[in-house]
Amino acid sequence: MNNCIYYLFLLIIILFFSYINSQNTIEQFTPAIRKIYHPVMRNARIFTEGFYNKQKNNVTNLFRRFGLV
Repeated sequence: MNNCIYYLFLLIIILFFSYINSQNTIEQFTPAIRKIYHPVMRNARIFTEGFYNKQKNNVTNLFRRFGLV
C-alpha cells in the first residue's frame, strides 16, 4: 500500500512536468525578424543535410561498384 502512494505521487509529478513542457511558449526576447528567418534557416539545413547524405550514399555505392571500398 505504501508503494502505491509513492507510485501515485511520482505519476502526478511526471504528468505535471509533462504538461508544463508541452505548452507552446514564444520567447519574448526574440526579435520579430528571427521568427521569420529561423524556419528558413532550419529548412535550408534540413535540405542540405539530405542532399549531402544522398550524395554520400551515391559516391559510396560508386566506390563499392569499382571495388575501391
